[in-house]
Amino acid sequence: MARALNEEGITAFIVKYRLPNDTIMINRSIGPLQDAQAAIRLVRQRAAEWGINPNKVGTMGLSAGGHLASMEGTQQNRVVISNPEKISLRPDFMALLYPVILYDPAIPRTRETLIGKQPSPESLHLYSTDKHVTTATPPTFMVHAADDDVIPVKNTLSFFNSLLQANVKAEMHILQSGGHGFDLTDLNSKDNWFRMFKSWLRENGF
Repeated sequence: MARALNEEGITAFIVKYRLPNDTIMINRSIGPLQDAQAAIRLVRQRAAEWGINPNKVGTMGLSAGGHLASMEGTQQNRVVISNPEKISLRPDFMALLYPVILYDPAIPRTRETLIGKQPSPESLHLYSTDKHVTTATPPTFMVHAADDDVIPVKNTLSFFNSLLQANVKAEMHILQSGGHGFDLTDLNSKDNWFRMFKSWLRENGF
């Protein structure tokens, strides 16, 4: 995907973020978000050096990475890194592919890794990112396959509905098939979501 973006003249950074782990983190529930916020901060800090427009910095996440990207876009007041320069940590747009959104029994492995096997109702609410969409949430592009048996499509549907209620610009594509973890092209229909993503970026001035 980074190469595909490059071919369109778009600079892409691959964020290698830490997975929740008590042995390397004081608080595993914020470790990944720290890395995501640090990535946005770094890109904007060095935007002039790298020839990047600091007002066109988006984030893309797949599956559990989609949850992290949506956390970054919906919990902008929850700053978990040092940011003395007060650089904006808000992505200008989000692209979420088959993302984890809902923290419920349907996705125990992802949920348990981050907030444990017996999380409080407050934690479940905090990490269900559809509950935190506001008018400040960035414009969002979403793709999911209806037959995804790993992350149910209801995750994307719920987030999209929250975007609509908040009047956030959004586009959603639900593929008939494709399962979980497809790349640039749905293997069954041969359709290319990336083509639609490019059109969406252009339409919204990114």
